[in-house]
Amino acid sequence: MEEGVVRPAAYEQVRAESDGHIALTAEDGQVLKKGELWAILDPEQLELERESLELETSRQEQQLSKGRADLEESRLRSSLSLHEARGKRDDLLEVSRDDGIPAELRKRAGEAAAKMQQQVDLTEEKLSPATMEREIHLLEEDARLQIARKKKQFLALERRSKLIAGFDGLLRFGDAFKETLAATPEGELPWVKGGVLVGTIMDEDRYEIIVSASGPLVAEIPREELLVFLQDPQTGGLIAGDYARTEEFDSGKEITRNYIFTVREDGTKGARQSLGTRCLVHVYRKFDRPYRLVYKKDIAFSAPEILEKAGWDGLVRTLWPGSQVIQVGPQTIAVEPKNEN
Repeated sequence: MEEGVVRPAAYEQVRAESDGHIALTAEDGQVLKKGELWAILDPEQLELERESLELETSRQEQQLSKGRADLEESRLRSSLSLHEARGKRDDLLEVSRDDGIPAELRKRAGEAAAKMQQQVDLTEEKLSPATMEREIHLLEEDARLQIARKKKQFLALERRSKLIAGFDGLLRFGDAFKETLAATPEGELPWVKGGVLVGTIMDEDRYEIIVSASGPLVAEIPREELLVFLQDPQTGGLIAGDYARTEEFDSGKEITRNYIFTVREDGTKGARQSLGTRCLVHVYRKFDRPYRLVYKKDIAFSAPEILEKAGWDGLVRTLWPGSQVIQVGPQTIAVEPKNEN
């Protein structure tokens, strides 16, 4: 036998990430639908962040509007400067070409006209449609990034704050949280400490049996052929579980490996009664031919001399001629009955 634990096939535990109030939109024991909101952690902080996002959006829109106005004002000033610069350039060029003016003055006027032309070129580039469009794009992109950053922060907080059911299931509040609810005055939001288990959502229609893979019996049998049984605490009947998958957890020191078995539909009620408890489970192997399980204690003393000489296989053949042993376990033997055909 091995040790196993029964748990819902789908469950989710939610703990408070930090100290704060909690607003409930569902009750203990309520069946939730997938995607249904059942609580909001620290709703005051969430509302503050929502208001902060709205203010940031408004501020960025105002800054963008002001930036566009400033660009337009700058464009007008630059247009005036360009007109003046062109006029000065033309005057200097005229002086540089006047033969009635001394050569030295004409030379200086030509140099000054060249410098003025550089200023004209820079101003024309600044006033070009492509440059103006680029400046406006930068203003818009900066505003968009600032709003997007603030929105991302808000959405991240909203995801952490809004508790939403990931699947259809039953909601159960944690014991400590129930005590907090009972002590909270009517009309007020309960205050929870960080780390407190607020609630668990579980699927009451599907259960699993978790068995450690450390046992030699489990480790030696191909996992796909494993089958487990545990006793129903109410009826005394057996609850069967079929192998589903293997889970591994690396703690840094060692790898823990568990085998997960899906409880068959007819064992759902019994599994619910055994939820969370550690139970002794019988591990069996599935075979591709009919077999029956025989407890060793039931046949060991029927012919001890044969058991001593021929082992379990010989004892089985003696008791049930034509039968044969498929596998010998710690407490039971899998026996293939005689083929009547």
